[in-house]
Amino acid sequence: TDSLTWKKLALKLEKPAAPEGVFVKIRTDHPKQPAITIEDPLCPSCKAFHERMVAEGTYENLDVSLVVFPLDDACNWNLRAPTHPGACVVAKAILCADKTGGSAREVLEWSYKNQEDLAAAGKAGAPTLRAKVKARFPSVDACIDTPEVDKRIEEILRWAQSNKLRLSTPQMFLGDTRVCPEDTDIGLAYA
Repeated sequence: TDSLTWKKLALKLEKPAAPEGVFVKIRTDHPKQPAITIEDPLCPSCKAFHERMVAEGTYENLDVSLVVFPLDDACNWNLRAPTHPGACVVAKAILCADKTGGSAREVLEWSYKNQEDLAAAGKAGAPTLRAKVKARFPSVDACIDTPEVDKRIEEILRWAQSNKLRLSTPQMFLGDTRVCPEDTDIGLAYA
């Protein structure tokens, strides 16, 4: 990436405050450091990032505000084609778990644990993936197609756009400062 491109990317959140519903509060054991993570539940890099933070013990010390950012054109109007087909269904299930008092973290971590199977189901079509989500989390099914969840996705996309976020996942901000992509990969322990 050339320096001009980096100058256009958010190094700090310009508008860190977000409308209600953009952030999904993730419960951790010892939340100390405010962090915003931008994740797609069917993104292999997000899975690796999340699992590495959990395994290293970092995740439990973060006060995590998750921004579910599906790279799927079924609900993300920034895309012309899906990067992760079916991610909208799983993202909406996470938002529904958050709304209904369930565990958004449980849905997120289930999606990572079963990512290969869910990604194959997403490629087969949204109804196939939806059936898998419904089988595991029946309480979120009625919520997935509601206008409230669609509005939350819209607010998330507008918040991301107002902060000039990249159309890629994962991303992480400590406070309002972006952790560079290299540090969400090989330099995570250092960051």
